Amino acid sequence: MSPPLIVARAVAAAAFLDLFMQFPTIAPYAVGMGAPAALVGLIVGAYSASNLVGNLIAGAVLDRWGRRRPLLASLALTAAVIAAYTLARDARELLALRVLHGLAASVLTVAAFAIMGDVTAPGSRARVMGQGGALIGATAVIGPPLAGILRDRAGFDAVFITAAAVMLLTLAVAWRLGRETVRPAAHLAGDAAAMRVTRPLGAAYAAVFAYTVGLGAAVTHLALMLQAAGLSGGAIGMAFGLFALVAVAVMLSPLTRASDRYGRRRPLVTGLMLVALGLLVMGLSGISAVAGMGIFGTGFGLVFPSAAALVAESVPPGERGRAFGVFYALWSLGTVAGAGLAGVIAQVQGVITGLPFAAAAAGAVAGVPVVLRLLTPAPRAAPVSGSAR
Repeated sequence: MSPPLIVARAVAAAAFLDLFMQFPTIAPYAVGMGAPAALVGLIVGAYSASNLVGNLIAGAVLDRWGRRRPLLASLALTAAVIAAYTLARDARELLALRVLHGLAASVLTVAAFAIMGDVTAPGSRARVMGQGGALIGATAVIGPPLAGILRDRAGFDAVFITAAAVMLLTLAVAWRLGRETVRPAAHLAGDAAAMRVTRPLGAAYAAVFAYTVGLGAAVTHLALMLQAAGLSGGAIGMAFGLFALVAVAVMLSPLTRASDRYGRRRPLVTGLMLVALGLLVMGLSGISAVAGMGIFGTGFGLVFPSAAALVAESVPPGERGRAFGVFYALWSLGTVAGAGLAGVIAQVQGVITGLPFAAAAAGAVAGVPVVLRLLTPAPRAAPVSGSAR
């Protein structure tokens, strides 16, 4: 494994471990500071909102100044902001730190996958992207319980100090092993909009948005529905753990090699259909919803590596940062849209039902014809016989 690939994987793992450690931590931390419910929601969502904007900026920065310097700066700044959580005196300061955290960390995932695209041969991109995605899935399994154990045994500060230490350790790895993987393009000043969205790139964007709408709905609504059905907290945790474990298994399986060998269209379409099926099964409630998360994880395991590989191979190296910046901005946007959709439907209904999952499944299915159309080669024009008149 090349040193830049080691750095990219370490950064992806650190970024998502930090994210998943915050999930069970930030809301209780804000409540402990006396924040009312509305402000707690704002504090939780502030990271995603600023991270979405930061992804777009990060892509242009990574293409203009290269990967190494922005990545090192982002790791250092993210570590400092996470450590500063321990110094927050009230909910307003915590809100400001959440905004800074989202902006500081926005470079990390974009840089990691841009580097993977830079150093990976075309014939193995889905496999390498799948391995990177498997690391993300592993952090989804490890992060929340690790944060819970640290909080219970040593308090909130232990969670933040641990996450900051992980960032600093990753900074040391990146400083020691990292090298520049693309020639910086200083002429790109203010020119992020110049990136051309090709048909394959559009297919990758459509697939990730369609999938993450379902992800947002699942994260928002599934726990509420399982709780209403009388399932225990352990069963709810098992559902999310099953999703992550199945996704990891699929992304590490030979299926990603099939994507490299036979093309991206079939894994993307099959994955989106499985995402939709998983959402529909979740809507049946009870223990079947847990099985639905397994199906959903299978779909994600197919969609993510092929979509990320399409992004890497659809643009030249000097545009790869911006391409992945848009990719992860759409990831955040789709998740927010799915969460909002589920919340609105649940509020209008007034009861907990499977309808939000059905609506999200329709969104996933809607992505299928878009992907098929964009990844179907345009027919060649027939030769014109005779002279033009």
